Amino acid sequence: MTRLLPVVFAFVACVLAGAEASAQVIRISGTIKDDDGRPVRGAAIRADNPDNTPPRLTTTSNDKGQFGFIGLRRGSWTISVDAPGFEPTRFSRPVAAGRQQAMDVRLARTAAPVALPLDGIKASDIQQRIDRAESLAASGDLDGAIAAWRDVLARIPALTSVRLQLATLYERKSEPERAIAEYEQLLKDDPGNAKALASLQKLKSVMQP
Repeated sequence: MTRLLPVVFAFVACVLAGAEASAQVIRISGTIKDDDGRPVRGAAIRADNPDNTPPRLTTTSNDKGQFGFIGLRRGSWTISVDAPGFEPTRFSRPVAAGRQQAMDVRLARTAAPVALPLDGIKASDIQQRIDRAESLAASGDLDGAIAAWRDVLARIPALTSVRLQLATLYERKSEPERAIAEYEQLLKDDPGNAKALASLQKLKSVMQP
């Protein structure tokens, strides 16, 4: 039994070290630019990982196109970037312990004119409104969250990803018809949005008698 103790201790130490590494909070950062290399300000960036708590983090790019996330943990994250006047982009980003390489995200401009550009709107103001909407949703104030997200959408109509948030809130309120309307509108604005299409199909299948 005495001979086994060092082995047991070594095993426990490895387990604890692994747990500590997996629980390590990691920071990632990057820059959003257009095809010409110019910074894009006011872009909405999301990081999603269902295994993380919280499962979604959001931020916006500053005047230099820079952004950062603090609070990520090891794993595979889906990064989504939406900005008025640009095609939305989504990609997977593995996150591990240690120093993270900064992301350089390039956005392609849309052919259609932007309904409301970000001229005169500060990125910090957008982030505050997004944070408020998410805080209201997390606290259970669904009506307040819906109103807050609609305020964001009214100020930046090109930020069509907001409709995903609205649809999810309507589903939580057991108002499937309104959720379907948001998904369908989003798909009109962004036909290639796979998440909206999958959610819409799932919701319609549940509603079928």
